[in-house]
Amino acid sequence: MEKVTIDYNRLCLELEKQGKTKADLSRDMTKNKNFVGLMEKNPDQPAEVERLMCLLLGLEQGSLIKQEEATGSQGEIKILENLHKEMREIHQAIIEYGELIEKIWSKVHANTLQLEKVKEDVKECAQVLKMTDYDKAVRFLKETLAGGWIDGAEVLRMADATGIKRADLNKAKRDIGVDTAQTGYGKNQKTWWFLSE
Repeated sequence: MEKVTIDYNRLCLELEKQGKTKADLSRDMTKNKNFVGLMEKNPDQPAEVERLMCLLLGLEQGSLIKQEEATGSQGEIKILENLHKEMREIHQAIIEYGELIEKIWSKVHANTLQLEKVKEDVKECAQVLKMTDYDKAVRFLKETLAGGWIDGAEVLRMADATGIKRADLNKAKRDIGVDTAQTGYGKNQKTWWFLSE
């Protein structure tokens, strides 16, 4: 009959995880409710006992066998291998977190740019709302006539479309120095508006 050494601490942890007591497992295996508790002092048990405990706890066979601790240089090698494995895992986690932080930073930067654009738009809207009708007429004429000569009838039509009153438009025309010139004769005559130098 093959004997194995039961890892009593691991057994207790597994029982605790599953919410069972030593007495519960003992009753499932034998009539003696102290059977598992006695394994603390006598961990050497038949292999069949370990297999039965694994089966009852839903563990893989051999899970409760105590692993012999490596000694000497084998122990040092095992420790170094474990440290190397942990360092690789930490290195990989750092790389992944770095990529994640970079993605977050780019999104934050994009949101900051969008917020700046929204702020500029809000400021511009606030300035437009604060403007008087006369100020709107001055702004309209400067923007419209910035490209050079424009037909006066077209300027008036555009001013009407934007809701600028003729009185404000004429006052702004006089104040900012808009000149006019006429071309053509009779029905073909046009009056051109332009900003004087």
